[in-house]
Amino acid sequence: MRHARLLQAVCLGLLVGLGAAAHALEPASDAAQREQIKTERAAAEARYKQAEADCSKRFAVSGCLAEAQAQRREAMTGLRAREVALDEAQRKADAEESARRVQAKQAEAASKPPPVPRAASAPASAAASAAAGRAPSERARQRSKTAEDATLAAARVAAQQRRASEAAAHRQEVEQRNAERSARGKKSTPLPVPSAASVAATASAPAR
Repeated sequence: MRHARLLQAVCLGLLVGLGAAAHALEPASDAAQREQIKTERAAAEARYKQAEADCSKRFAVSGCLAEAQAQRREAMTGLRAREVALDEAQRKADAEESARRVQAKQAEAASKPPPVPRAASAPASAAASAAAGRAPSERARQRSKTAEDATLAAARVAAQQRRASEAAAHRQEVEQRNAERSARGKKSTPLPVPSAASVAATASAPAR
C-alpha cells in the first residue's frame, strides 16, 4: 500500500515536471505570436494611413475611404480574435498547471506515514502534572503542622514554668507568715506549708 502511494507520488511529480517544462516553452511561442500580431496590426494601420492619402487624391473620396476603413476593420477584427484565443489558451494552461501542483501535494501528503497518536501519553502526563502540583501543597501542610506543634509545645512549657514559679512564691509567702507569727508569739495555728510534691504537681498540671 505504501509502495503504491509512493509510486503514485513519483508519477505525479513527473507529470508536474513535464507540465512545468511545457509551460516554460509555451510563453516563448505565445510571445512570438503576440509579437506577430503587434507587427501585423502596425502594418494594417500603415496601410490604412496610406489608403487615406491615396483616397484624398481621387475624385470619389468617400467611397475610397469607406473601402479602406472596411479593410482596416476586417484586419483588426482578425487580429483581435487571435489575441483572444491566445488569452484563453494561457488561462487554460495556468489552470492545468495549478491542478497538477495540487495533485502532487496531495500525493506527497498521502505517501507520508501517519503521525503517531499522542493520546495514550496524555493521561500519564496529566497524572504526573497533578502529582507534581500536589507535592508542594503537601509539603506546605506538613511544615505548617510542624510549626503549629512547636508553638503549642513552647506554650505548654511556658505555662508549666509559670505555674511552678507561682507555686514556689506561694510556698515562700506561707513560710514567711508562719515565721512572723512565731516571732510575735501568737498562739495560732500556722498555715500549712505546701510540700515540694504539691508544688511539682501544680507546675505539671495542664494549662486551662
